Amino acid sequence: MSVTKAQDAMEGTPPERSAASRTGNSRSRKLALGLLVFLGSLMLCVAIFATWVDRVALDSGSWSDTSTKALQQPAVRTALSEYLVDQLYANVNVPAALSGALPPRLQPLAGPIAVGAEPYIQRAVAAGLARPRVVDLWRVANLRAHDQLMRILNGGSGPFSTAGGTVSIDLRPIVGNLSSTLSRRTNGAATLPPGTGNIVLLKSDQLSAAQSGVKFLRLASIPLALLALAVFAIAVAVSRDRRRTLRAIAIGILAAAVVLIFVRRVVGDALIDSLTTLPQNRDAGHAIWWVATDRLGAANLTTVIVGLLLLIGTWFAGPGRRAVAARRNLTPYLRDPAVAYGTYAGIVLVLLAWAPVPAASDPVIAPVLIILGAIGIEALRRIVAREFPDAIERDMGRRIHSELRSAYHGVRRGTPPEAVADSRYSSLEKLASLHDRGAISDDEFAAEKAELLAHR
Repeated sequence: MSVTKAQDAMEGTPPERSAASRTGNSRSRKLALGLLVFLGSLMLCVAIFATWVDRVALDSGSWSDTSTKALQQPAVRTALSEYLVDQLYANVNVPAALSGALPPRLQPLAGPIAVGAEPYIQRAVAAGLARPRVVDLWRVANLRAHDQLMRILNGGSGPFSTAGGTVSIDLRPIVGNLSSTLSRRTNGAATLPPGTGNIVLLKSDQLSAAQSGVKFLRLASIPLALLALAVFAIAVAVSRDRRRTLRAIAIGILAAAVVLIFVRRVVGDALIDSLTTLPQNRDAGHAIWWVATDRLGAANLTTVIVGLLLLIGTWFAGPGRRAVAARRNLTPYLRDPAVAYGTYAGIVLVLLAWAPVPAASDPVIAPVLIILGAIGIEALRRIVAREFPDAIERDMGRRIHSELRSAYHGVRRGTPPEAVADSRYSSLEKLASLHDRGAISDDEFAAEKAELLAHR
């Protein structure tokens, strides 16, 4: 029984419709299916991006963890130390402070010493930013600032300053720590004024657009993903060539992953370059972007894996010679629910325990992928059971051993494995032709076939 007939039998398709289904989709139906696949892939792409924004950029806990990881990047510590030292030199008369601390004969050197000491101060501050106490201050500051920012973006009010048409926060925990250290070591001669370290987040005319974007991203992540799956399901349901449609969906999923990879690697870098002018700030911006989009990269990897698995599945269900042979070999194992689902459950448990990507531990995505995989296993079981009703002998080990032995002897004789396989199939075809002409009986055909397969 062919794959198409097996699918018709599994789906309960009447015989009069089976012939029509084998003719494939009409041109108008192909256009409609292509549009559905495109819309589903687009919605999946937006849903993945929205989920990343919602769970990383819009979640205070995740963002504080991300910012802490970002502070561990040398480029970020260098840029932050330069900013803090610049704030010091901009708000404190460093030469005058040094002049008061130096002996009278060395006071004329206060200016050159202040200029020459700036790089050393920057390196000292950068090293200090790696200390656990400063890292904890950084994490708490980012957590508090993000909570306050989200109140405004969610439509509420917060303690942010909006003077001068801007929404701003400051690094008072870090700057205050530096200021107290300077004041203590210079007997109050060098100290930073209150409010130093003000950083503009949004201009007031951008606030409305930011609030609308946040609302959309919060509402769109999960519904868009479910809607994308529904659109893919509709495309498969209305298609007359479901294997090709599933293959198109697999390609669409891979295309969505490619778009997101392009966004992360190209668009993100271009955005950072356009927002920064100083090289050190640009390096820090790229480092923060890569840390912040780490989960987006993991989501892209998950999407690629799902697309490739679906693409392999469509090949496995196809009419190709190797695909048919693979299905025939696996049929005895797939026919047994305990073996099929037991193996699948073992693989799922390993992936859940290993969690190579965040999706494996996601409470929403993981169950959906597990259910879709179980549906695919059941559909495959029904197809192979109808396609190979007599395949019940579990001889996978012997078959693999025979294949390896045949390939080994073929290599030793200088015969390529492809030639060995072609010779075997040619012998089978000749044997089948003799049986069809009545030259050999059924028993003789079965015995010769078994002998031929046993010595392949």
